[in-house]
Amino acid sequence: MLRADEFADSGQRYGGYAYKDALAVAHEQNVPIIFPRVGTVWRTDDGVWLTFLGPSLPLITGSRNDINNNSIVFMLQYKSFRMLFTGDAGAEAEQRILDEGVDLHADVLKVGHHGSAYSSTPDFIAAVHPRYAIISVGRHNLFGHPAPSTLETLQRVGARVYRTDEDAAVILESDGNAALISTTLPR
Repeated sequence: MLRADEFADSGQRYGGYAYKDALAVAHEQNVPIIFPRVGTVWRTDDGVWLTFLGPSLPLITGSRNDINNNSIVFMLQYKSFRMLFTGDAGAEAEQRILDEGVDLHADVLKVGHHGSAYSSTPDFIAAVHPRYAIISVGRHNLFGHPAPSTLETLQRVGARVYRTDEDAAVILESDGNAALISTTLPR
């Protein structure tokens, strides 16, 4: 089992088993539970920076999916390499992040909510302007993810798209300057 120094929680309560199980393990192992907010920065000993961009307070309520819209969102930076992790954040969360006015440009985007039609808005994708986009999505999923509109939005900014339903595992490596992406299925 992987040992964690801290457990990051968005503060959005959720009754799902995976969430409850993860919290239980954190409690059993005396792992501190923290609630990072916009502007929180973590720095590792080897020079990786995580800057949290969401969720902001107050948490989003009354949206199509509050649980997803209150996902933890962060920018990973290592030297000049940047990757944006969006969790399941939807359009409402993306707009809040855009309203903060932060530099969202990233080399790689982990596409929000499996490429759902309710995330990856054109304005958000234009601000990120990723060279590569990774969509974590199950093959033949019931929701039809990723949405054609999301794929079109990514294509418009010139992002090369990797999908776990087509590429299986997507492996990313970086020396801090460039990204090297490979897959377990040949392209």
